[in-house]
Amino acid sequence: MLSGVFLGRIPFLNPVAVPKLPPVPEPHVEWINQIVEEWSPEIPSDVGVVGIPYDRGIVVPRLGARLGPRFVREILYSSTTYSYELDADLSSLRIVDCGDVDVDIMSYEETHRRVEQVLTQICDAHIIPLIIGGDHSLSYPCVRALCQSKGKGTKVGVIDFDAHLDCRTDWKENHGLWAREIQEIETGQVSGENIVQIGIRGFGYSTFYRDYVKKTGMTVFTAREVKQRGIDAVIEDSVKTAMDGTDIVYVSVDIDALDQASAPGTSSPLPGGLDSWELLSSLYYVGKNCSVGALDLMEVSPPLDIDNMTSRTGASVILNFLCGLAMIRAQM
Repeated sequence: MLSGVFLGRIPFLNPVAVPKLPPVPEPHVEWINQIVEEWSPEIPSDVGVVGIPYDRGIVVPRLGARLGPRFVREILYSSTTYSYELDADLSSLRIVDCGDVDVDIMSYEETHRRVEQVLTQICDAHIIPLIIGGDHSLSYPCVRALCQSKGKGTKVGVIDFDAHLDCRTDWKENHGLWAREIQEIETGQVSGENIVQIGIRGFGYSTFYRDYVKKTGMTVFTAREVKQRGIDAVIEDSVKTAMDGTDIVYVSVDIDALDQASAPGTSSPLPGGLDSWELLSSLYYVGKNCSVGALDLMEVSPPLDIDNMTSRTGASVILNFLCGLAMIRAQM
């Protein structure tokens, strides 16, 4: 498929076929793949799945996140629409698959440019993008796209589930830059005071970055603090901070926020992280209580995984967020 060909959609966006056959011929349930439609700009939709199969931003020798969109989709679409635990049914939502961004595997800069262009047009269609990466550098052009689509006067808050601060300096192509880069967007729509990071831990930084976080006003909840305070208190405070004086919130989930025992299939796993219940319950709360403009799931690396357990958790992240969104939409 040639890059940039319009294909009846928008440039640099390749359609992804959504399977329609049920994974199991069960007459009493409905499956996600049966309610998801392939997107065209004329279809009014609530949320749209977007894949970005690109991992050149990863600097450690643990690649594979470019395969995240395919594996997470397979598990996502083979799930049912109903959660007994949450008593929520996703069939009330209009869900489309927008396709995959046609990345340039040889160019970090060009891929970021294409991601921003594609995501801006999807946001312009009043769809909440559910972005599946790919490495975490891709969050930067996605946030830029949300800012551009909503306009210069729109303030954007950010909630990031992550093991790492991702605010490194003096690098050009790296998955650990984006939390700094978004604060340097020329329109000034993202302030450090509205950025919250949850799950930070380990020995990957220095007092230089501690001081940077303090200077910019970012709020950081370490994994230790989550364990001590409880995830309910932390996520409630996080939503309040991200929404304080902002119009919309960008949510980013780096799967390495989870303990390495729960998510081995990622580029930079660490011990001592969140457990899957803490992450999934947080995404449900965010979906139900936050004005989300876009959500991404990054750094799921199937080649590094064990029995697809990280891909399954990634799909559950999206499903739990959608349950929260479905609950709030049902009240409207």
